[in-house]
Amino acid sequence: MKNSPQLTSQGNSRRRLLTGWLERTKPSLETSSPLPAMARPPQALPEMLFTALCDGCGHCVNECPYGLLSLDQGKALLSIDFTACDVCCKCTTACQTGALREGMPCDTLLRPQISHSCLGRQESCQMCVINCPQQALEFQLSEGGIRQLQRDDTRCNGCGLCKLSCFHGHIVLVASGEKLLP
Repeated sequence: MKNSPQLTSQGNSRRRLLTGWLERTKPSLETSSPLPAMARPPQALPEMLFTALCDGCGHCVNECPYGLLSLDQGKALLSIDFTACDVCCKCTTACQTGALREGMPCDTLLRPQISHSCLGRQESCQMCVINCPQQALEFQLSEGGIRQLQRDDTRCNGCGLCKLSCFHGHIVLVASGEKLLP
């Protein structure tokens, strides 16, 4: 039997601290709603069904006129970095496995989040609001007198034009939830 190194009282208390922290955070991590790990094409099925059906054939990637789709770990991935998704749904038409379906909402589930240094908070910029084709964004004063970007999720389709309209890079697109079957 090997001798295991003895923990000092300092090492033991650190281990207890970290173990206790992990145990306290575990329930909150398990009860939070799952978000897609990656952005999917506009008419993708809910994440579990999408990952089960998408076989990584690449037909959707080849049909995207803007080059927004790629394959990552054998699944279609949407990346809005240089141009917006106009939700043409050519990817859906090309999909032969049913992972993308016409009956699904045309929504990437990507939603804009602005940084604290956004110029729209000081009224000197409104480019994201002006360029939103869905008219889903507006700046409003909060109770504290700070201008906040308000988003209408019923209008937003996650096209990404708001991010591309921000010349200063103050907008990031974040996966916002899970699609539901119609």
